[in-house]
Amino acid sequence: MTTSCQQTPTQYSLDIALPKFATFETFVDASDSQLLHVLKQISQPSSSEPRQYFLWGSAGTGKTHLLQAICNHQVNTQQNAIYLPMNELIDQQAEILKDMHQLDVVCIDDVDAVIGNKEWDRQLFLLINELRANNKTIVMTAAHNPHEAPVSFPDLASRLVWGPVYKLSELVDDDKSRAIQEHAKARGLEVSIEVCGFLLKRFPRDLNKLIGLLDKLDEESLVQQKKVTVPFVKSVLNIQ
Repeated sequence: MTTSCQQTPTQYSLDIALPKFATFETFVDASDSQLLHVLKQISQPSSSEPRQYFLWGSAGTGKTHLLQAICNHQVNTQQNAIYLPMNELIDQQAEILKDMHQLDVVCIDDVDAVIGNKEWDRQLFLLINELRANNKTIVMTAAHNPHEAPVSFPDLASRLVWGPVYKLSELVDDDKSRAIQEHAKARGLEVSIEVCGFLLKRFPRDLNKLIGLLDKLDEESLVQQKKVTVPFVKSVLNIQ
């Protein structure tokens, strides 16, 4: 069973594959924050650094990308990490978190999908405590500020904000163009600003969907041995 961690310390099977292009290099930050630098240091544990981080922001701000980048980054380290998308795991038993404290890094995406459920709140509370006690790392994301989380008991509310809280900003079109180009570069593909502008104009500005188009363009570019130009994009994506 393919999972997002090097070992899973629980009896539950988690079939969660990580996209290989979700890296720190392909992430575009709309602000000048030091967030990327901070998250890269997770693989270099230090007792003087925070071991808990909370990222929040609207859809399309890169929360999922960052968590997956953290886990992909751990492949070259001696640490074990796991990516847990709560929107996909919400129907599972909360006990899947029970032994996660044995890992070095636990990344919980969309934690607000389960917050408010008493059993999930209890397991989250225990996990955060155990990871902290063992100097391990947890990174959580949500759509809303954790200070306003509708938890079922107050103790979890304080645990959610034990570490730094970062708000991710939405990307403007120029940022999205840079992100498309970085993802293209990671695939060995050259995409011009003109092509980026065309994609943004003709397709919904959902960055995940725009990035998804690159796979088809990349494949056809190899098959047809052509550069990615606006006419080529029109032909491949059947745009008049």
